[in-house]
Amino acid sequence: MTVHQVAAVLNSVVEQATGQKDIVATDLTNLVSLGNTILSSDTSRDKFLDALVDRIGKTIISSRAYGGKKNPIKMDAFTYGAVMQKIYVTPPTAEDAPQWDLRSGDVPNQFIIKTPEAKQKLFSDRNTYEINITVPDYQLQTAFTSAEQMSAFIDAIFVAVSNAQAMREDATTDMTYANCIGENIAYSKKPEAKGIHVVNLLTDYNTLTGGTLTAAKAMRDFEFLQYATRELQLYVKRFERMSTLFNAEQYQRFTPRESARLTVLQDFASSCEVYLRSTTYHDNLVTLPNYNEVAFWQGSGDYKFIDTSSINITTSSGTVITQSGIVALLTDIEALGMMVDYKRTRSVRNERGEYTNYFYKTDERTFVDMSENALVFIVADAAGA
Repeated sequence: MTVHQVAAVLNSVVEQATGQKDIVATDLTNLVSLGNTILSSDTSRDKFLDALVDRIGKTIISSRAYGGKKNPIKMDAFTYGAVMQKIYVTPPTAEDAPQWDLRSGDVPNQFIIKTPEAKQKLFSDRNTYEINITVPDYQLQTAFTSAEQMSAFIDAIFVAVSNAQAMREDATTDMTYANCIGENIAYSKKPEAKGIHVVNLLTDYNTLTGGTLTAAKAMRDFEFLQYATRELQLYVKRFERMSTLFNAEQYQRFTPRESARLTVLQDFASSCEVYLRSTTYHDNLVTLPNYNEVAFWQGSGDYKFIDTSSINITTSSGTVITQSGIVALLTDIEALGMMVDYKRTRSVRNERGEYTNYFYKTDERTFVDMSENALVFIVADAAGA
Protein backbone atom coordinates (compact mmCIF):
# COMPACT_ATOMS: atom_id res chain seq x y z
CA MET A 1 0.00 0.00 0.00
CA THR A 2 1.30 3.43 -0.96
CA VAL A 3 0.47 6.35 1.35
CA HIS A 4 0.43 9.92 0.05
CA GLN A 5 0.41 13.16 2.03
CA VAL A 6 -2.34 15.27 0.43
CA ALA A 7 -3.03 18.02 2.96
CA ALA A 8 -1.58 20.74 0.75
CA VAL A 9 -3.61 19.68 -2.27
CA LEU A 10 -6.85 19.43 -0.30
CA ASN A 11 -6.26 22.85 1.34
CA SER A 12 -5.84 24.38 -2.10
CA VAL A 13 -8.94 22.67 -3.49
CA VAL A 14 -11.02 23.92 -0.54
CA GLU A 15 -9.78 27.48 -1.06
CA GLN A 16 -10.72 27.27 -4.77
CA ALA A 17 -14.14 25.80 -3.95
CA THR A 18 -14.95 28.51 -1.37
CA GLY A 19 -13.79 31.42 -3.51
CA GLN A 20 -10.74 32.24 -1.42
CA LYS A 21 -8.44 31.51 -4.34
CA ASP A 22 -8.75 31.67 -8.12
CA ILE A 23 -8.78 28.37 -9.99
CA VAL A 24 -5.21 27.18 -10.38
CA ALA A 25 -3.55 24.16 -11.94
CA THR A 26 -3.99 21.31 -9.46
CA ASP A 27 -1.95 18.13 -9.50
CA LEU A 28 -4.13 15.12 -8.67
CA THR A 29 -1.39 12.58 -9.25
CA ASN A 30 -1.34 11.48 -5.62
CA LEU A 31 -4.97 12.19 -4.77
CA VAL A 32 -6.97 9.78 -6.93
CA SER A 33 -5.90 6.18 -7.32
CA LEU A 34 -6.01 4.60 -10.75
CA GLY A 35 -5.31 1.17 -9.33
CA ASN A 36 -2.79 -1.58 -9.98
CA THR A 37 -3.44 -4.83 -11.79
CA ILE A 38 -1.46 -7.08 -9.44
CA LEU A 39 -0.03 -7.19 -5.93
CA SER A 40 3.68 -7.75 -5.37
CA SER A 41 5.26 -9.34 -2.31
CA ASP A 42 8.17 -6.93 -2.75
CA THR A 43 6.12 -3.74 -2.68
CA SER A 44 2.69 -4.58 -1.21
CA ARG A 45 3.74 -4.70 2.46
CA ASP A 46 2.53 -2.97 5.61
CA LYS A 47 4.04 0.42 6.47
CA PHE A 48 5.00 -0.34 10.05
CA LEU A 49 7.00 -3.58 10.05
CA ASP A 50 7.48 -3.60 6.27
CA ALA A 51 7.22 -7.39 6.46
CA LEU A 52 3.56 -8.39 6.45
CA VAL A 53 1.84 -8.65 3.08
CA ASP A 54 -1.08 -6.30 2.50
CA ARG A 55 -4.41 -8.13 2.28
CA ILE A 56 -7.47 -7.47 0.13
CA GLY A 57 -10.07 -6.08 2.53
CA LYS A 58 -12.95 -5.44 0.12
CA THR A 59 -13.86 -7.00 -3.20
CA ILE A 60 -16.24 -5.38 -5.69
CA ILE A 61 -17.38 -7.55 -8.58
CA SER A 62 -17.76 -5.03 -11.38
CA SER A 63 -20.67 -6.52 -13.31
CA ARG A 64 -23.54 -4.69 -14.96
CA ALA A 65 -25.97 -6.23 -17.41
CA TYR A 66 -26.19 -4.42 -20.75
CA GLY A 67 -29.60 -4.74 -22.34
CA GLY A 68 -28.53 -3.33 -25.69
CA LYS A 69 -29.89 -0.22 -27.35
CA LYS A 70 -33.48 0.19 -28.43
CA ASN A 71 -33.90 -2.04 -31.47
CA PRO A 72 -36.84 -0.84 -33.58
CA ILE A 73 -36.06 -3.10 -36.56
CA LYS A 74 -36.05 -6.35 -34.57
CA MET A 75 -38.84 -8.62 -35.74
CA ASP A 76 -40.38 -11.86 -34.52
CA ALA A 77 -38.41 -14.88 -35.67
CA PHE A 78 -39.90 -18.09 -37.05
CA THR A 79 -38.96 -21.57 -35.89
CA TYR A 80 -39.66 -23.80 -38.87
CA GLY A 81 -38.72 -23.30 -42.48
CA ALA A 82 -35.67 -21.58 -43.90
CA VAL A 83 -36.97 -18.80 -46.13
CA MET A 84 -38.89 -15.61 -45.45
CA GLN A 85 -41.28 -14.85 -48.30
CA LYS A 86 -42.78 -11.48 -49.18
CA ILE A 87 -45.58 -11.40 -51.75
CA TYR A 88 -46.75 -8.25 -53.51
CA VAL A 89 -49.77 -7.94 -55.80
CA THR A 90 -49.56 -5.13 -58.37
CA PRO A 91 -52.62 -2.87 -58.43
CA PRO A 92 -54.48 -3.52 -61.74
CA THR A 93 -55.02 -0.79 -64.33
CA ALA A 94 -58.37 0.73 -65.19
CA GLU A 95 -60.30 -0.06 -68.38
CA ASP A 96 -63.13 1.60 -70.23
CA ALA A 97 -66.55 0.72 -68.81
CA PRO A 98 -68.73 -0.56 -71.71
CA GLN A 99 -72.21 0.06 -70.33
CA TRP A 100 -72.55 3.53 -71.83
CA ASP A 101 -71.51 2.46 -75.33
CA LEU A 102 -73.78 -0.54 -75.80
CA ARG A 103 -75.77 -0.83 -79.05
CA SER A 104 -78.37 -3.28 -80.21
CA GLY A 105 -76.84 -6.71 -80.58
CA ASP A 106 -73.73 -6.01 -78.49
CA VAL A 107 -72.80 -8.73 -76.03
CA PRO A 108 -70.21 -7.55 -73.45
CA ASN A 109 -67.80 -10.35 -72.69
CA GLN A 110 -67.76 -10.73 -68.92
CA PHE A 111 -65.64 -13.88 -68.93
CA ILE A 112 -62.30 -12.40 -70.07
CA ILE A 113 -59.61 -13.61 -67.65
CA LYS A 114 -57.56 -10.91 -65.99
CA THR A 115 -55.01 -12.66 -63.80
CA PRO A 116 -53.50 -10.59 -60.99
CA GLU A 117 -49.82 -9.75 -61.31
CA ALA A 118 -48.01 -11.11 -58.26
CA LYS A 119 -44.36 -10.71 -57.32
CA GLN A 120 -42.46 -12.45 -54.59
CA LYS A 121 -39.19 -11.91 -52.77
CA LEU A 122 -37.41 -14.66 -50.90
CA PHE A 123 -34.96 -13.90 -48.09
CA SER A 124 -32.98 -16.98 -47.15
CA ASP A 125 -29.64 -15.78 -45.75
CA ARG A 126 -28.74 -16.52 -42.17
CA ASN A 127 -25.83 -15.27 -40.06
CA THR A 128 -24.30 -17.19 -37.17
CA TYR A 129 -21.66 -16.74 -34.49
CA GLU A 130 -20.78 -18.10 -31.10
CA ILE A 131 -19.14 -16.81 -27.93
CA ASN A 132 -17.13 -19.31 -25.90
CA ILE A 133 -16.06 -19.19 -22.27
CA THR A 134 -14.34 -21.60 -19.89
CA VAL A 135 -15.31 -21.89 -16.22
CA PRO A 136 -13.03 -23.93 -13.92
CA ASP A 137 -14.37 -26.02 -11.05
CA TYR A 138 -12.37 -24.73 -8.13
CA GLN A 139 -9.05 -23.42 -9.45
CA LEU A 140 -10.13 -19.84 -8.72
CA GLN A 141 -10.79 -20.49 -5.05
CA THR A 142 -7.41 -19.15 -3.99
CA ALA A 143 -8.29 -15.72 -5.37
CA PHE A 144 -11.32 -15.25 -3.10
CA THR A 145 -12.02 -15.29 0.60
CA SER A 146 -15.50 -16.79 0.47
CA ALA A 147 -17.78 -18.96 -1.64
CA GLU A 148 -20.06 -15.96 -2.09
CA GLN A 149 -17.27 -13.88 -3.64
CA MET A 150 -16.34 -16.63 -6.05
CA SER A 151 -19.98 -17.22 -6.96
CA ALA A 152 -20.37 -13.51 -7.69
CA PHE A 153 -17.33 -13.67 -9.95
CA ILE A 154 -18.74 -16.65 -11.86
CA ASP A 155 -22.01 -14.76 -12.27
CA ALA A 156 -20.05 -11.80 -13.62
CA ILE A 157 -18.54 -14.09 -16.29
CA PHE A 158 -21.97 -15.05 -17.57
CA VAL A 159 -23.18 -11.43 -17.43
CA ALA A 160 -20.17 -10.49 -19.56
CA VAL A 161 -21.14 -13.13 -22.10
CA SER A 162 -24.71 -11.82 -22.19
CA ASN A 163 -23.36 -8.29 -22.67
CA ALA A 164 -21.18 -9.50 -25.54
CA GLN A 165 -24.26 -10.95 -27.23
CA ALA A 166 -26.22 -7.73 -26.75
CA MET A 167 -23.37 -5.69 -28.22
CA ARG A 168 -23.28 -7.90 -31.29
CA GLU A 169 -27.00 -7.59 -31.73
CA ASP A 170 -26.46 -3.81 -31.65
CA ALA A 171 -23.78 -4.21 -34.31
CA THR A 172 -26.08 -6.28 -36.51
CA THR A 173 -28.74 -3.59 -36.25
CA ASP A 174 -26.22 -0.85 -37.08
CA MET A 175 -25.02 -2.72 -40.18
CA THR A 176 -28.59 -3.31 -41.35
CA TYR A 177 -29.21 0.44 -41.19
CA ALA A 178 -25.89 1.13 -42.93
CA ASN A 179 -26.65 -1.37 -45.68
CA CYS A 180 -30.10 0.12 -46.32
CA ILE A 181 -28.54 3.59 -46.55
CA GLY A 182 -25.72 2.33 -48.76
CA GLU A 183 -27.99 0.45 -51.16
CA ASN A 184 -30.21 3.50 -51.65
CA ILE A 185 -27.21 5.75 -52.26
CA ALA A 186 -25.79 3.20 -54.70
CA TYR A 187 -29.05 2.97 -56.62
CA SER A 188 -29.43 6.76 -56.78
CA LYS A 189 -26.10 6.99 -58.62
CA LYS A 190 -27.04 4.55 -61.37
CA PRO A 191 -27.77 6.09 -64.80
CA GLU A 192 -31.06 4.19 -64.99
CA ALA A 193 -32.18 5.23 -61.49
CA LYS A 194 -35.74 6.52 -61.19
CA GLY A 195 -37.41 8.38 -58.37
CA ILE A 196 -36.08 10.02 -55.20
CA HIS A 197 -33.79 8.03 -52.93
CA VAL A 198 -31.30 10.52 -51.48
CA VAL A 199 -32.09 14.09 -50.44
CA ASN A 200 -29.19 16.44 -49.77
CA LEU A 201 -30.86 18.92 -47.48
CA LEU A 202 -27.94 21.34 -47.65
CA THR A 203 -27.66 21.62 -51.43
CA ASP A 204 -31.44 21.91 -51.75
CA TYR A 205 -31.45 24.68 -49.13
CA ASN A 206 -28.63 26.59 -50.82
CA THR A 207 -30.37 26.27 -54.19
CA LEU A 208 -33.63 27.52 -52.70
CA THR A 209 -32.08 30.46 -50.87
CA GLY A 210 -29.16 31.25 -53.18
CA GLY A 211 -26.88 30.84 -50.17
CA THR A 212 -23.48 29.25 -49.66
CA LEU A 213 -23.99 27.59 -46.29
CA THR A 214 -21.48 24.82 -45.58
CA ALA A 215 -22.00 21.50 -43.86
CA ALA A 216 -19.66 22.61 -41.07
CA LYS A 217 -22.00 25.46 -40.14
CA ALA A 218 -25.36 23.98 -41.11
CA MET A 219 -25.91 22.10 -37.87
CA ARG A 220 -25.91 25.40 -35.97
CA ASP A 221 -27.92 27.46 -38.46
CA PHE A 222 -31.44 28.26 -37.28
CA GLU A 223 -33.00 28.80 -40.71
CA PHE A 224 -31.42 25.69 -42.21
CA LEU A 225 -32.59 23.51 -39.32
CA GLN A 226 -36.10 24.91 -39.74
CA TYR A 227 -35.97 24.02 -43.43
CA ALA A 228 -34.56 20.54 -42.76
CA THR A 229 -37.23 19.75 -40.17
CA ARG A 230 -39.92 20.92 -42.58
CA GLU A 231 -38.56 18.63 -45.31
CA LEU A 232 -38.58 15.60 -43.03
CA GLN A 233 -42.19 16.31 -42.09
CA LEU A 234 -43.10 16.83 -45.74
CA TYR A 235 -41.65 13.53 -46.92
CA VAL A 236 -43.46 11.65 -44.16
CA LYS A 237 -46.67 13.05 -45.70
CA ARG A 238 -45.50 12.30 -49.26
CA PHE A 239 -44.93 8.67 -48.32
CA GLU A 240 -48.66 8.44 -47.57
CA ARG A 241 -49.58 8.77 -51.26
CA MET A 242 -49.30 5.78 -53.55
CA SER A 243 -46.14 6.27 -55.59
CA THR A 244 -43.28 4.54 -57.37
CA LEU A 245 -40.82 7.35 -56.60
CA PHE A 246 -39.44 6.18 -53.25
CA ASN A 247 -38.37 2.60 -53.96
CA ALA A 248 -35.73 1.24 -56.29
CA GLU A 249 -37.94 -1.32 -58.04
CA GLN A 250 -40.85 0.91 -59.08
CA TYR A 251 -43.43 -0.93 -57.01
CA GLN A 252 -46.58 1.06 -56.35
CA ARG A 253 -46.15 1.66 -52.62
CA PHE A 254 -47.56 3.90 -49.93
CA THR A 255 -46.57 4.24 -46.29
CA PRO A 256 -49.17 5.55 -43.83
CA ARG A 257 -47.89 7.66 -40.96
CA GLU A 258 -48.21 4.77 -38.48
CA SER A 259 -46.01 2.60 -40.73
CA ALA A 260 -43.30 5.20 -41.36
CA ARG A 261 -40.03 4.62 -39.51
CA LEU A 262 -37.90 7.74 -39.06
CA THR A 263 -34.42 7.09 -37.73
CA VAL A 264 -32.46 10.25 -36.93
CA LEU A 265 -28.82 10.81 -36.02
CA GLN A 266 -28.56 12.15 -32.47
CA ASP A 267 -26.28 15.01 -33.59
CA PHE A 268 -28.98 16.28 -35.92
CA ALA A 269 -31.84 15.71 -33.48
CA SER A 270 -30.01 17.59 -30.72
CA SER A 271 -29.28 20.52 -33.02
CA CYS A 272 -32.94 20.76 -33.99
CA GLU A 273 -34.08 20.64 -30.38
CA VAL A 274 -31.55 23.20 -29.13
CA TYR A 275 -31.32 25.73 -31.95
CA LEU A 276 -34.97 25.78 -32.98
CA ARG A 277 -35.99 26.47 -29.36
CA SER A 278 -39.52 25.25 -30.02
CA THR A 279 -41.66 22.15 -29.81
CA THR A 280 -42.04 21.94 -33.59
CA TYR A 281 -39.42 19.25 -34.01
CA HIS A 282 -40.66 17.29 -31.02
CA ASP A 283 -44.37 17.48 -31.79
CA ASN A 284 -44.17 16.70 -35.49
CA LEU A 285 -41.33 14.18 -35.67
CA VAL A 286 -40.51 12.71 -32.27
CA THR A 287 -44.15 11.76 -31.82
CA LEU A 288 -44.13 9.59 -34.94
CA PRO A 289 -45.06 6.03 -33.90
CA ASN A 290 -41.74 4.64 -35.14
CA TYR A 291 -39.38 7.53 -34.40
CA ASN A 292 -35.91 6.49 -33.24
CA GLU A 293 -32.51 8.11 -32.72
CA VAL A 294 -29.10 6.53 -33.24
CA ALA A 295 -25.75 7.66 -31.88
CA PHE A 296 -24.03 6.75 -35.16
CA TRP A 297 -24.64 4.72 -38.31
CA GLN A 298 -21.48 2.62 -38.36
CA GLY A 299 -19.01 3.74 -35.70
CA SER A 300 -18.57 6.43 -33.07
CA GLY A 301 -15.01 7.51 -33.86
CA ASP A 302 -14.38 10.48 -31.58
CA TYR A 303 -18.10 11.31 -31.69
CA LYS A 304 -17.42 14.12 -34.13
CA PHE A 305 -20.17 14.70 -36.71
CA ILE A 306 -17.86 13.56 -39.49
CA ASP A 307 -17.57 10.20 -37.71
CA THR A 308 -21.09 9.58 -36.46
CA SER A 309 -22.72 10.62 -39.74
CA SER A 310 -20.54 8.44 -41.96
CA ILE A 311 -20.64 4.99 -43.49
CA ASN A 312 -17.78 3.25 -45.31
CA ILE A 313 -19.09 -0.10 -46.50
CA THR A 314 -19.40 -2.54 -49.34
CA THR A 315 -23.13 -3.11 -49.66
CA SER A 316 -24.84 -6.47 -50.04
CA SER A 317 -24.99 -5.83 -53.79
CA GLY A 318 -21.21 -5.34 -53.85
CA THR A 319 -21.05 -1.55 -54.21
CA VAL A 320 -18.45 0.41 -52.25
CA ILE A 321 -20.12 3.40 -50.57
CA THR A 322 -18.33 6.08 -48.58
CA GLN A 323 -20.64 8.85 -47.44
CA SER A 324 -20.62 11.36 -44.61
CA GLY A 325 -23.28 13.78 -43.44
CA ILE A 326 -26.08 11.22 -43.18
CA VAL A 327 -28.61 12.69 -40.74
CA ALA A 328 -31.77 10.63 -41.18
CA LEU A 329 -33.31 7.56 -42.78
CA LEU A 330 -37.04 7.48 -43.55
CA THR A 331 -38.43 4.06 -44.47
CA ASP A 332 -41.48 1.90 -44.41
CA ILE A 333 -41.40 -0.42 -41.41
CA GLU A 334 -41.14 -3.37 -43.83
CA ALA A 335 -38.11 -1.98 -45.69
CA LEU A 336 -35.52 -3.48 -43.35
CA GLY A 337 -35.42 -5.74 -40.39
CA MET A 338 -33.48 -8.20 -38.30
CA MET A 339 -34.52 -11.20 -36.30
CA VAL A 340 -32.72 -13.42 -33.84
CA ASP A 341 -33.68 -16.87 -35.02
CA TYR A 342 -32.16 -19.12 -32.45
CA LYS A 343 -30.10 -18.51 -29.33
CA ARG A 344 -28.89 -21.54 -27.43
CA THR A 345 -26.17 -22.59 -25.02
CA ARG A 346 -24.19 -25.78 -25.24
CA SER A 347 -21.58 -27.02 -22.79
CA VAL A 348 -19.01 -29.78 -22.46
CA ARG A 349 -17.12 -30.76 -19.35
CA ASN A 350 -13.47 -31.82 -19.34
CA GLU A 351 -13.16 -34.26 -16.45
CA ARG A 352 -9.40 -34.45 -16.66
CA GLY A 353 -8.92 -30.69 -16.60
CA GLU A 354 -11.88 -30.15 -14.28
CA TYR A 355 -13.43 -27.29 -16.19
CA THR A 356 -16.49 -26.68 -18.34
CA ASN A 357 -16.58 -24.99 -21.73
CA TYR A 358 -19.74 -23.08 -22.59
CA PHE A 359 -20.73 -22.23 -26.17
CA TYR A 360 -23.26 -19.45 -26.66
CA LYS A 361 -24.56 -19.73 -30.22
CA THR A 362 -26.69 -17.21 -32.09
CA ASP A 363 -28.37 -17.36 -35.51
CA GLU A 364 -29.67 -14.10 -36.97
CA ARG A 365 -31.37 -12.89 -40.14
CA THR A 366 -31.25 -9.42 -41.62
CA PHE A 367 -32.88 -8.03 -44.74
CA VAL A 368 -33.25 -4.86 -46.77
CA ASP A 369 -36.15 -4.79 -49.26
CA MET A 370 -35.45 -2.28 -52.02
CA SER A 371 -39.05 -2.52 -53.24
CA GLU A 372 -40.23 -0.71 -50.09
CA ASN A 373 -40.23 3.05 -49.59
CA ALA A 374 -36.93 4.42 -48.28
CA LEU A 375 -35.25 7.82 -48.34
CA VAL A 376 -31.81 8.91 -47.12
CA PHE A 377 -31.27 12.48 -45.90
CA ILE A 378 -27.77 13.95 -45.91
CA VAL A 379 -26.17 17.26 -45.03
CA ALA A 380 -23.09 17.43 -47.24
CA ASP A 381 -21.31 20.03 -49.30
CA ALA A 382 -22.03 19.69 -53.01
CA ALA A 383 -18.69 18.04 -53.79
CA GLY A 384 -19.36 15.33 -51.19
CA ALA A 385 -23.00 14.74 -52.02
